[in-house]
Amino acid sequence: MEGVARVEQMPGIRIKIPSVGFGCSTLTSVGHKKARRLLDSAFDAGIRHFDVARYYGYGETESILGTFIKPVRTQITVTTKFGIDPPRRTNALRIALGAGRRILRFVPSARRIVQKHVALGVKGSAFTVADAQTNLETSLRELGTDYIDLYLLHDYVTGAHPSDELVAFLQQAVKVGKIRYFGLGTSVDSVMRALDSEPDLCGVIQLQNSVLTRNLDRLPSQSRPRLVITHGALAGAFSSVSVFLKGGDSRVKDWSKRLDLDCSDDRTLAALLLNYAVEANPCGVLLFSASNTDRIRDNARSILERGVTPSQVKLFTQLIERDMQQIVRQSV
Repeated sequence: MEGVARVEQMPGIRIKIPSVGFGCSTLTSVGHKKARRLLDSAFDAGIRHFDVARYYGYGETESILGTFIKPVRTQITVTTKFGIDPPRRTNALRIALGAGRRILRFVPSARRIVQKHVALGVKGSAFTVADAQTNLETSLRELGTDYIDLYLLHDYVTGAHPSDELVAFLQQAVKVGKIRYFGLGTSVDSVMRALDSEPDLCGVIQLQNSVLTRNLDRLPSQSRPRLVITHGALAGAFSSVSVFLKGGDSRVKDWSKRLDLDCSDDRTLAALLLNYAVEANPCGVLLFSASNTDRIRDNARSILERGVTPSQVKLFTQLIERDMQQIVRQSV
């Protein structure tokens, strides 16, 4: 093991939460055996928080994660989410998913077609008390655990559902020990509205944040949640910045000279983006996902062992701000 994520007592949170987590949304797309290797690689690289949802893998991902976490449950924390119900698990669904994975090995561009076909049985906006209760019991069973550390409403839209009874159910689930904390995993716009009108649902929030999409800057300081989890530090931002830098030798040379780093190296760029996200949310959790064991190791190392310095991250942020218009324009 190369390093372990720091585990901190977050303000207002009585349990210790690791500072970096592994997102499990794509585990089933690589097959069960490789998915287990990815989880083992994440743990061996020092990751101690794992993020999943009932919907991920059309209902299969929680069980894959559950098999993995059984011997290490006391060493890790887990987030799962409800509100998007996967299609009912049938033999036809298993056949469709298996065929889809085989197709994607040879025709990656067919992903949208496969997803559209399988998604026909998906139910969104499932936020009644009955939905919450059914999904909670299912998640506990699939994960093979007695409790869930963080239980989030998946893609919740404020005002679309009466929340008083749901909050009461979730508070009772905390009281009896089935969950430890609950909150929202949704868009920043929905988070902003919920902070204003449904604050009882906002003890924990999970949202996208990157050097190009600075959603954390929009959160009001006076009503900041007890725990903020961010994701998407690499998604979109990595390709946009990479395309911009590789669009001209002078850009790469300029940034490399200023930062005293090789900005043509993908690992260096990923390290800068990930460490920006860590420093933007110093008392929270950063999630990343990857379908390659080497990339998991490199990403974890860049965060846990701080492959770049705070001063380099600060200057990187300034360079992004300076060239933001060109970066965005070239990524369109």
